Amino acid sequence: MSLRKPLEATPGAFGGLDTDSPSCRPLDTVTVHVQGRARGDERCTVRVCDPDQQPYFEQELELRDNQGSLQFLAAGPLGNHYIYVTFPGESYHSRYLNFHLDCETAVESGDSDFDPLYPFTRDRMLLGRREYETPRGRFVGYISADTLHLDGIWLRDWIYGLPAYKYWELDMQCGLDRFIEAQHENGMIPDGIERNGGTWRAWVESDVEYIMTLGVWQTWKVTGDDAWMAGALPALERALAYVQRDERVWDPGHQLVKRQHSCDTWDFDIDSAGDLGGGRHVIANCDQSGYYVAFRAMGEMYAHLGRTDEAEAWTRKAEAYRQRAVELLWDGTKFLHHVHLDEIDHDGFDETGQLTMGNTWAMTRGLASPEQARSIIDEYRRRHAETGDAYPWWSLQPGYPDELGYWSAPFLKQGAYANGGLMPWVGGELCRAALLNGREDYGVELLRQWAEHLRRTGGAHVWYWPDGEPGFRTTNEVPYAGWGMGEWTAALVEGLAGITDSGGQMRTVQVNPRWAAAGVAEVRTTVRYAANRAYFAYRLRTDRRAATLRLDFTGSGEQARFAVLLPRGWQPTRVSLDERPVEFKAVSVDASVYVAFGSGIAGAQAVIIECETD
Repeated sequence: MSLRKPLEATPGAFGGLDTDSPSCRPLDTVTVHVQGRARGDERCTVRVCDPDQQPYFEQELELRDNQGSLQFLAAGPLGNHYIYVTFPGESYHSRYLNFHLDCETAVESGDSDFDPLYPFTRDRMLLGRREYETPRGRFVGYISADTLHLDGIWLRDWIYGLPAYKYWELDMQCGLDRFIEAQHENGMIPDGIERNGGTWRAWVESDVEYIMTLGVWQTWKVTGDDAWMAGALPALERALAYVQRDERVWDPGHQLVKRQHSCDTWDFDIDSAGDLGGGRHVIANCDQSGYYVAFRAMGEMYAHLGRTDEAEAWTRKAEAYRQRAVELLWDGTKFLHHVHLDEIDHDGFDETGQLTMGNTWAMTRGLASPEQARSIIDEYRRRHAETGDAYPWWSLQPGYPDELGYWSAPFLKQGAYANGGLMPWVGGELCRAALLNGREDYGVELLRQWAEHLRRTGGAHVWYWPDGEPGFRTTNEVPYAGWGMGEWTAALVEGLAGITDSGGQMRTVQVNPRWAAAGVAEVRTTVRYAANRAYFAYRLRTDRRAATLRLDFTGSGEQARFAVLLPRGWQPTRVSLDERPVEFKAVSVDASVYVAFGSGIAGAQAVIIECETD
C-alpha cells in the first residue's frame, strides 16, 4: 500500500538550495543553485552570513522555469557560513545551507620562483621541530641547524625562525614559558635549554634578553593571549633591567649595550678569549638594533594593556636609545661593525671597512632611516659586483685575515662561518630591506636567486663559503636552517606580497603589494595563523592596457591600510572601493610610486585603482 505524502512535508514545498562545493577559501567564487517551490516562484532573495550570523552578501535572484543561480565571493571570519533563501511572501527563510570557509598561508602568482617558497620552507623547517618533556614541562621549539647541542634548543635560532613558523605552528608559548622559568635571579636569560632541562649561556653575547623580549612580543601578536603576555612582562622587565646594570653588558658612558669583542652577533671572541665578558669590550651595531626594537615592543605591549605610563616610558627610552646608537655608529655609508671601548690592536687591519651582518637588522628593525637603508643596500650591491661572490650574504665583508692568527679552526678562516661566510638569514633580511625601502627590483632579484638556490641545492645550511659551497663545522649540519629560511619567508610574505600584521591577530593589517616589481600581473595571497583563525587575503589583477589594478580583499580583522606599488611610469588618478570613490595619496619611496588609502574589513571588498601613464 502506498502512503499519501502531503506536499507541505516534502522538499518541493520548501524549494531547493545547493552549492558547487561544501568548503572553500576566502575570495573563492561560490555558485549557489536555487530550485523554486513546487507552487512556482519568479524570484527569491539569497543572503549569506558569516559564523556570527552577520550578513555580508545579499541579492535578489530572478528564477526562470523555477530555477536560478548566482555567485558571490566567500569572505569574512573562518568557520561555517550560512546561505539563506527566502521566497516572496515569507517572513522566515525557506531553506538554508552551510559551507565551510578555511585557508592556509599561500602565495599563488603562477611564478615558479615565488609560489613554492612557503611550502618548501614549512616542510623543511618541520624537520627541525622538537617537542620535549623537560622536568619543568612540555617544550616545543625549532633547532639550530649546526649546533653541538643536538638535543637542545637555542633561543636565538628558534625565535629567528618565528617569521615562518608563526603561520603553521599550533604550540608557540610553552617553550618560552620554560625559558622564563629558567631565568636567573639577577634577570639573565639562558641561551638554550636541553631536553633534560639543563641550560647554558655563552658569556660573550649581550643579545639574549632582547631576543627573549622579541619572542614574547611576536608570539603574543600571533596568539592574542593577553593574559599570557601580561604574565610574562615582569620577567621581561627583570631581563632588560639586568642588561642595563651588569657591567659586562652595559656601557654607562654611552648608555648603550656592549659586548666582548666578537664577529658581529656571534658567540665567540677573537683569539677565543675566555674572560667571561670581563674585558675587550665593544659597542656593536647588532645589539643596538635589537634593544631598540625590544624597548618599542615593551611600549606596544603595555599600551595594549592600557598601562599608558609604562608604555610612554618605554617608547621614549626606545627613541633615545636609537638616537645614541646612530650617532655613535653611522659612518655615512653604513653602520660600523663596532666601536672599541678597550684598546685592541688589529695589527693594521681596518675594521671600519667591514660590512657586517648587523647592518641588515639595522634596516629591518628601524635603526636605519629609509635614506640610510638605501645607502646600505647600495653598498651591498657594489661589493657584490666587486667581489664576484656567489651571493651578498656576508657575515662580515671582509672577514678578519688569517694572518692575524685569531683562530686555528678551519671553519673560522677568512671567508668562513661568522668570519666572512655567506649566511642565508643575512640575504633574507637584505631582501626584505630592499623591498621595504624603494629598491624593489633588487629585492625581487635577490628573492629569485634564493629560489634558484633552493631548487639547485634542496635546502639551507647555516653558512656557505664565498663561492657558494656549504660550510661545515660539526657533525650535526642539516640543510634546514630555520634561522635563514624564516627571514626569506618574511621577505616573501611581508616584502613582496606585502602583508604585515600591525595590530596583532591581523586586526589591523598593512598591505603593500609589490608585485609590479616582479612583473606579476595576477596573484592571490593568503596569510593565516594556524594557532587561531586570524587571516588576511587578497587577489590583485593588473590590466596594463587599461592602466588599472583591481584588488579584492577580505580578512578576519577590522582595518586595512594599503600602499600598492604601481608599475613604473604610472600615477594614480582615481581609487574606488565597491564603486564608491575613496581618498588616496600618491606616495614616493625614492623612485617608486605607491598609492595609499585605507578601508575597514567587511566581507569581500573590491578596489579599483585607475592610473595615467607616461
